[in-house]
Amino acid sequence: MSEPRRAAVVCEGHTDVPVFREIIQELWPSVLEVDCLQPELDETEKATGRTGWSEVKAWCEQHAEDLEEVLNPYVGAPFDLLLIAIDVDIAIAAQIADPPQSIGSYESTRLRDTMRSWLQTEKRRRVPELVVFSTPVMAIEAWIVAALFPRRTAPESIASPATELVKKNKLRLSPNDGKPWKELYRYKQFSKNVADALKRVRDKCPEAGRTCGEIERVRDAAE
Repeated sequence: MSEPRRAAVVCEGHTDVPVFREIIQELWPSVLEVDCLQPELDETEKATGRTGWSEVKAWCEQHAEDLEEVLNPYVGAPFDLLLIAIDVDIAIAAQIADPPQSIGSYESTRLRDTMRSWLQTEKRRRVPELVVFSTPVMAIEAWIVAALFPRRTAPESIASPATELVKKNKLRLSPNDGKPWKELYRYKQFSKNVADALKRVRDKCPEAGRTCGEIERVRDAAE
C-alpha cells in the first residue's frame, strides 16, 4: 500500500475547495488530507478571510520566497501536491487574461503563465514540479454542469455556468444581489457528482482533463 500523501489548494473561494478535494482524492487515493491554504476556512469550511482572484495572487506573491518551506514545513508532514486555481471568467473580468475569440476554444495558457510568474523569484525561475495550476473555463461550475447533465455538449462554451445551474434548479438566486447563490452545502454534493462522473467531466471539459492529467503526473512521479 502506498504511503499516505498530503495535498493543498489555493483558490478563489470556499466552494471551490470541496470540488478540487474530491478530484484530487479520486485521482490519488493515497492523499488522505487536502488542506486549504487560501482562503482561510473555519471549522465548517466557510471562508473567514478575504477571497477572490486577487487573494490568490497575494498568497502566491507573499510565499514566492518561502515556497519550499510552505511545501516542506519544519513542523508537520510535507505536501506532495499544491493546486492553485483561478477561473478564466474572473481572470478576463480582472484583465489578467485576454477575452476569448470564442469562449469554448479559449486557450488559458497565458493565464497559467501569469499565475506561474507570481511564484517566480530572482533565485528561482522554475516553480516546483509538484505545483499544479488549474484554470477552469469559464468557471469550475462548467465541470459541475458536465457531471450533472450528460447530454449537455461543450460546457466550457457556457458564458456563465453558474447561471446555467440556476436555470436547471441546481442553484438558487441570492435574495441579496440576485446572482447565483453559491451555497457551500450544495457544492459539497456537487463535488461528489464531479468525482463520480470524472471521466465524462474530463472528456467534455478540456481544462478539467488537463488539470487531472497534471495531478496524475505529480502522483506518478511520487508513487
